Amino acid sequence: MVFILILILTIVAQLFFAWWTMPLVCFLVGLLGRRAWGTFFSGFFAVFFVWSVKAFWADIQNDQILSNRIGAMVGLGTGEWLFVFTALIGAMLGALATLAGYYTKAIFVSKKAKVSTHRATYK
Repeated sequence: MVFILILILTIVAQLFFAWWTMPLVCFLVGLLGRRAWGTFFSGFFAVFFVWSVKAFWADIQNDQILSNRIGAMVGLGTGEWLFVFTALIGAMLGALATLAGYYTKAIFVSKKAKVSTHRATYK
């Protein structure tokens, strides 16, 4: 559920606002998470997918001119690896924002203490 929400809300938010809305969306959706690792990886893979597709789409629209120039500038030769680097940077940012949302919820929502039902045996 967290993965789908981050995926959809990140796409919608970035249609109308700048890139920095992605960590805000991830933080807010991270408040709904149930487990820390699941929340972290949901944020990571959702943002990785959105940003890699977005970078690939932008690269296709300008005939790969910009990615080839940036790739040559940073020493990669061609710009195919820029999708991976762009997606990894965005995915780490999204995963950490989602995890921050999860732990913020964990601070304010206390779990009920488990009371042991230890029975004393009397002789």
